[in-house]
This record gives sequence, structure tokens and C-alpha cells, in this order.
Amino acid sequence: MTDDIYTYADGKSTKDLASYQGVRGAEVKAIATNVQGSTPISQVHQDFVRPADDSNTDSVDDTVQFLHAIDIIEKPSERVVEPIDDQPFSEYPFEIRVLHHLKQQQDAQDHFARIQEVMIEKEKDKEVRLYDKGNLKEDLEREADDYPFDWTVQKVEMWYNLMAPVGLISIKDNQEIGTSPCPALIYDLLKEFEREEGSNSIREALDWIEEHFFACYASRGGVPRVYLGLSDTMKTMIEDDVLALKTPSDATYQVRIPATKADQVSRFELSERPDKPAYRYPLEHDEVATL
Repeated sequence: MTDDIYTYADGKSTKDLASYQGVRGAEVKAIATNVQGSTPISQVHQDFVRPADDSNTDSVDDTVQFLHAIDIIEKPSERVVEPIDDQPFSEYPFEIRVLHHLKQQQDAQDHFARIQEVMIEKEKDKEVRLYDKGNLKEDLEREADDYPFDWTVQKVEMWYNLMAPVGLISIKDNQEIGTSPCPALIYDLLKEFEREEGSNSIREALDWIEEHFFACYASRGGVPRVYLGLSDTMKTMIEDDVLALKTPSDATYQVRIPATKADQVSRFELSERPDKPAYRYPLEHDEVATL
């Protein structure tokens, strides 16, 4: 799929990712895309710290440290940052790249990707489309209690304040987590898989997404079943005449997608990307000039 080898940043902080509670998706994207080549930290402060608050650089510094922690930038010194070039999927939209970097984190830092896995596991038999953030905290305490920190509502909030802007989930009334990824994210991933692999196998595409970006399946035994939120997104794309799912008579490598009419499908076809808000990433609606 990609010949590039993932590079881990040197000397990065071991602070658990969900503890960067002042970090937001819009600022992560704005600062990351602004760092082109070797860049003094003072320049980042100049570009992103509000003029009325020029003595407080904490939010910018936390975002820079987070980008370093997930291997998007390197810090050759305390005063300079630079992008890590030639990472896998570097030509993809920034939102997809962030998901890949989070998926690559090792040891205790894999907790960020695991949050979604716990959410999928707990909702798979309940037909849950909206997940209360308080319940997610409790589920993490039970299902992901092997980390060297305590789960808090603030950690859950930090997670969804990053995951909603990149399109993996949505937020309702700052309390409930919508489990459906945005159509833009799924469209781009299916399109890139088809382009690079020359295949329209939906099972192979979802296996690839799960390996490199985020969890897709609520169950994996036999014919795997995609989780309800992802199934709903695919249903929306079908209703928009953007996605078609098919099952040839000789199909053998299939997947279950509950929200669709077909019980098991094996092939997908994409139409032209529509000019609709749902097919743009949430962060494309916002521009961040300062923090």
C-alpha cells in the first residue's frame, strides 16, 4: 500500500495523550500544516498566540508537544520544530493522517485508539447510536483498566474534542457521542484503497482501514460485521447515490453491514464526490488563526 516506514519522533513526552486537555482538533491541524521545514518555536507563538494574550503560550506549547508525541513533528532542539517527512500516507488529508498516527502509538499510548474500540464493543449488541460520555468513562474503567492512569471525564472530553473535528465521531450537546464517522472520511478512505490497490473488495478495504486507521468491526468471527455507526454512514452514502454495495453470485470474501438491505456484501462502487457539506471534513468549515 505504501512503501514508507513509520518514523517515531525522538525524545517525545510519555505524557498520556488523553491528558492534553487543552488540545483541540482545529489547532492541531492549523499548527501542523503551518510548520513547513525548520521553524522556530517563537515563530509558532507569533503565528498562533492571540496578541492580547501574548504572555500565555501554554495552549500553543501543549499542541506542539502533542504533535511531537504523535510523530507529526520532530523537535531537534527546544527552540525549533520541523515536520517528519516521508511518513506513510503523507499525501492523504490531514484528518486521515492523524488517525493513522494515533493508530501507530505503542505501549500505554495506544489508549487513544482503544477508546473507540471499547465504545464499539459496548454498543454492538445495544443498537446504540449516541453514547453518553459519562457511560464511556465507566466502560473504560472496566474494560481498559490496564493503563498507568485513571480514566476521567476530562480525558474522554479531550478524546472527543480531537476525534470529532477529524470526522471519526460527532458530538451532541457536549454530552453524547455520535458513533458515525463523517461521509467524507469514509469516501476518501475507500477511494484511496481502490486507487492504490486496484480492488473494490469492501472486506479488503475495511480490513485495511482497521489495520491502519481505526476499528471498523463490531464482530470478527466468520463473516465480520461493521459497527452500527459505520453502517449508518454507509447507508447515508448509499442514499446519496455515492456508494453502491454488491454481492456477486460467486462472492466469498464478504462483510455484514446491518443498515443496508443486503445481509452480506463483497464489492463497492463509488460515484463522484458530491458537493455537499457531509462530504467535507468538519475542520474544513473552520479556519483557525490564533489560539
